[in-house]
Amino acid sequence: MSKRTRAAVLLALAALLPAAAAVAATITVLVHETKIRRRPQFYAPAVATARLGQTFSAQGPRDGWYRTAAGYIHASAVTAKKVRLSAGGAVAGDASADEITLAGKGFNEQVESSYAGKHPGANFAAVDAMERRTVSDGALRRFLETGGLLPDGGGK
Repeated sequence: MSKRTRAAVLLALAALLPAAAAVAATITVLVHETKIRRRPQFYAPAVATARLGQTFSAQGPRDGWYRTAAGYIHASAVTAKKVRLSAGGAVAGDASADEITLAGKGFNEQVESSYAGKHPGANFAAVDAMERRTVSDGALRRFLETGGLLPDGGGK
């Protein structure tokens, strides 16, 4: 094969790599609820809310975000693995919806028990209270603007 032909073949293969990476996958939401964002940024405006068990056709993840037709979902809230939901909030027949939510956060009963054993003064009621707190998108944006934390262009 000539150098010119080999270069043309390599160029064609290189052009196909981004297309292969953009193949759509089915993702399933593993947390109680998560926001779908306009852009792949936590402070971007929310365009919708996705709930436990919902599935989406998505591309990615890229920089920790999946792109769906509705917007962007952070990879920490979903899985691209096949998930079987059954009645009563059970996932894959063995885990409850609460356990899946904790697992999505990297926490489960065993981890909590182990941590509590090592840290008997840990205040889990305070952690639960913090998890229940919410901040509106507008309040978050004002905080980021006031602190000069938005990227160039204002994060639009």
